[in-house]
Amino acid sequence: MEKIGLFPLNIVVFPESSVPLHIFEPRYKQLINVALEQHKDFGINLVDSARLYQTGCTVEVIEVSRRYPDGRLDIIVRGKSRYTLRSLREGEELYYVGIVDYFDDEENEVLDMKLRSDCIALYNELVEIVYPGAADDYLLDAANSGTASFIIAQKAGLDILRKQELLEIRSENRRLEILYDYIQRLLPDLREKRRIQDVIMSDGYIPNRTKH
Repeated sequence: MEKIGLFPLNIVVFPESSVPLHIFEPRYKQLINVALEQHKDFGINLVDSARLYQTGCTVEVIEVSRRYPDGRLDIIVRGKSRYTLRSLREGEELYYVGIVDYFDDEENEVLDMKLRSDCIALYNELVEIVYPGAADDYLLDAANSGTASFIIAQKAGLDILRKQELLEIRSENRRLEILYDYIQRLLPDLREKRRIQDVIMSDGYIPNRTKH
């Protein structure tokens, strides 16, 4: 078990993902300053409908984008390790402190490389439709050695509770299966919207692709 500072938020952060945060409450300004000065990680747990979820992810501050005269901060954090919150302590610091147990995926799981490749291909198609002109910033290389499900889950448009579900799952194959099914269901509507947009952009002209 380990004691870490906690930042409950209405977001889910995955290992290996980067998230911008605006820090304005005094307790969390203190938390971030401690993290920066002492090179400490802190934890982010989802809070939704007044419920604090027990599975969270530690983050490190990788960039301070802006400091304001009143002490507010714009920062970018990167997710690192998942944990289960065992107890929450108040009063030790201005911010919350948690006692946590870290966990990883199931040992000895054999990664389904075809599933991984297929899921990355669907995700990249999604990115090219949703982020026209900026897709290169989000495309995932199949050769990337990172945990593909976490990278995909952060950018695939999942609702907050589905993200939390994926954070808690201890199997990369299972996370990839869920993401594959989700994106496969989502893509037909996106393809149609993209087709309609292309027609509008071409003033309603639909090219005749019939070969003679």
